[in-house]
Amino acid sequence: MRTTAPSFEEYDFDLGDHVRVDWADGDSPLDEVVGTVSDISHSGGNVVISVEAADDQYPEHSIYGGTHDCAPEWVEPLEQS
Repeated sequence: MRTTAPSFEEYDFDLGDHVRVDWADGDSPLDEVVGTVSDISHSGGNVVISVEAADDQYPEHSIYGGTHDCAPEWVEPLEQS
């Protein structure tokens, strides 16, 4: 079985872009995550986008934070300033 690596070509965002993620369907105390796209991969036949959450997303000493994996349709590009 041949698997093709996923590509950002079919999405409105790219590696390093600043994005908002609708995390309402995810397992987190947040309904949305704002951060930077850090990877794209396959998992269980689905495309997975990894987003590194911005430092101000969680309170200090939170057990959450870091990278969040999500479905591409949850990701919305934000305007770059």
